[in-house]
Amino acid sequence: MTRISSAMIPAASLSDLSRAQQALVEAARQSSAQTRANDLKGYGREAQTLVSAERLVSRTESFLLTSRELTTRMQIQDVALSRAAEMVTRLKNDLFQNVGLESGEGVRAQLEEAFAVLKDTMNTNLGGRYLFGGVLNDRPPVTATSLSDLGANPLTSSIEQGATSQTMRVEEGRTVQAGLVADDIVSQAMASVKRLVEVDEGPDGPFSGDLTAVQKQAITDELGALADAFDRILASQAENGRLLKEVDSASDRQKSQLEALNSAIGEIVNVDLAEVAVRLNQAQFAYEASAGVFNVLRNMSLLNTLR
Repeated sequence: MTRISSAMIPAASLSDLSRAQQALVEAARQSSAQTRANDLKGYGREAQTLVSAERLVSRTESFLLTSRELTTRMQIQDVALSRAAEMVTRLKNDLFQNVGLESGEGVRAQLEEAFAVLKDTMNTNLGGRYLFGGVLNDRPPVTATSLSDLGANPLTSSIEQGATSQTMRVEEGRTVQAGLVADDIVSQAMASVKRLVEVDEGPDGPFSGDLTAVQKQAITDELGALADAFDRILASQAENGRLLKEVDSASDRQKSQLEALNSAIGEIVNVDLAEVAVRLNQAQFAYEASAGVFNVLRNMSLLNTLR
C-alpha cells in the first residue's frame, strides 16, 4: 500500500492561496488603474505598437500646441493690422479735408497720432516677443522715438531692416510663416508721414493757418501715397487671414489624428471595466475559499486526532 504524505496537502493549498491572492491583486489594480498592465512587458507583442503610437501622440500634441500659439498670435496681429489700416485711412481723410479747406490747422497733430498708432501696432509684443519683428523678434521693429526723430533720420534708421518672417512647423512636412515684418507693412505709410514732417519742420513749414502752395502740393502728393500704403496694410492683413485659415485647418487635422491615436492606444491599454468587475468578484471568492481550505488543513494533524 502506497502512502500519501499529508504534508503535501497544506503545501498545495498554500500554492492555491498564493495564486488566488495574485489574481485578486491584479484584478484590483486593473479596476483602479483601468489599464491592462503597469509596464510595457505586460503588453507583449503589442508593446512596440504602443510605443510607436505614444511617440506619434507626443509629436501631434507638440504640433497642436504650436498651432494654438500661432492662432493666438495671428488673431492679435489681425487686430493690430486693422488698427493700422484704420489710422492710415483716417490720416488720408483728414489731410484731404485740410486740402479742401486750404488749412494747415491740425496737420501736425494728425501726423503725431498717425506715427504713435503705427509705432504702437508694429511694436505689439506677446510674451516679450515682438510679433512684427520676424526673426529679430527680441527688439522693437519701429525704433524712432518721436515724430521729429522720424523726420530727422533716414527711414531705414527708424524701422528695423533685414528681418525676415519666422517659419514654424505646424504639421509633418508643412511650415507657415509665423508673422509679417513691420518693414514690409508700414514702410510706405511711415515714408509718407516722414515727408510731411520734413515739410512741417523745414523752411516751408510749419503747417498752420492757410496752406501755402508748397504745403498744399505736398499734402496732395501724399494722398495717393497713403492710398497705396493702405492697400499694402490691407494686403498684409489678408495674408495674415489666409495663414490663419491654414493653421486652423492644420489644427483640425491634428485634433482628428490625436483622437484616432488615443482611440488606438485605448484599445490596447484600457480594460473592460465590466469584465474586470466580474473577475474581481471571482478572484475575491476564490481567495476566500482558498484561505478557508488552508485554515482547515493547517489545523489537521495526528496530534489533534489523538487528543
